[in-house]
Amino acid sequence: MRAGVHRDTLADSLRGADSVWLYAPADLGWDAAQSLAALGGRAHVARDLDELLAGLGAELRAGDHALLMSNGGFGGLHERLLAALGARAAHA
Repeated sequence: MRAGVHRDTLADSLRGADSVWLYAPADLGWDAAQSLAALGGRAHVARDLDELLAGLGAELRAGDHALLMSNGGFGGLHERLLAALGARAAHA
């Protein structure tokens, strides 16, 4: 991802998703929003992990399926998202 090898095929590979969130830090080196433009309003680009967490937390509903893909720890996003969704469900 960082090298942008798949930037031209990224939108097409994600076309079947109801919603796509992509983490694209400022130093990514290529325009992630442009690469996802074909997905229209289903594509969201977060510039930091807190923005990504907030966006996912606001959008996900009970029964949704979320797929998080990363080649690293991703700032603890998996655990942070589960905690945020659990807290929201406890207050519902």
